[in-house]
Amino acid sequence: MKNTRHRERQLLLILAPVLLSSGTAWADGANADQPYADASGLTILSNATNVTHWGLGAGVSVEGSPYKHYGSKVSPVPLVSFDDKWVRLFGTTVDLKIGNWSGLSVALRGQFALFDGYKGSDAAILNGMQNRKGAFWYGPALAWRTAFGTLSGDYLLGGNKGERAKIEYGKSFELAAFSIEPHIGAQWLSNKYVDYYYGVRPSEVRAGRPQYNGTSTWNESVGARVTYKFTEHQRIIFDAGVSHLGSGITDSPLVGKRYIPEAMIVYFYQFK
Repeated sequence: MKNTRHRERQLLLILAPVLLSSGTAWADGANADQPYADASGLTILSNATNVTHWGLGAGVSVEGSPYKHYGSKVSPVPLVSFDDKWVRLFGTTVDLKIGNWSGLSVALRGQFALFDGYKGSDAAILNGMQNRKGAFWYGPALAWRTAFGTLSGDYLLGGNKGERAKIEYGKSFELAAFSIEPHIGAQWLSNKYVDYYYGVRPSEVRAGRPQYNGTSTWNESVGARVTYKFTEHQRIIFDAGVSHLGSGITDSPLVGKRYIPEAMIVYFYQFK
């Protein structure tokens, strides 16, 4: 669902997202949600050389909406990437690197979900509903990188908008200038989250829109990311997938879809 990973990666996509998904790492065809550190152990105790990477990019995302009669949303995707020994910034996600142990990396993550929610004027089913807004999410994130692929996840809090957690697995395959990474994931949303974005309060009840109190739920997603590196510094990234929404969401009278498609294409230039 886009109100979480899909608008965050977006973050993927984040998609990615996610999808969704490390700034420099994703630009190289890896998952941009993976926290990592080059040296083993706690980052604060590491004497590794501080190397900085940064880049800029822009693109567009197309996403379905779970709300009835909402249609699809086309959104711009501006990207700023910065990565050094201590911090990684990619789009609306920033990670404070805690450390790395034999391929298992840990970070503290902050994420701005700017496009979550809706306005009552967005669709007929939402008329008379109070606006729902995005949030700043924060919490731990980790990734386990092996020769068999990367398993990553995070657990984030969003104040009065509840909690969410996700886990994703992806494996990248190299083919000349192309990198192809199939990925699958699952996402847990707390009852407070579902109630905020999909619930119907007593004051919002209308004919055909009964009161609904959201319950916690799981969403599943599957997709693939294709990266084409046409120069040393330039690449095109295409990410597409589909999410299956859990019953806590689909039981809402606001929701009319169970499967949500999404796609994003981005041009990225890595300066260093």
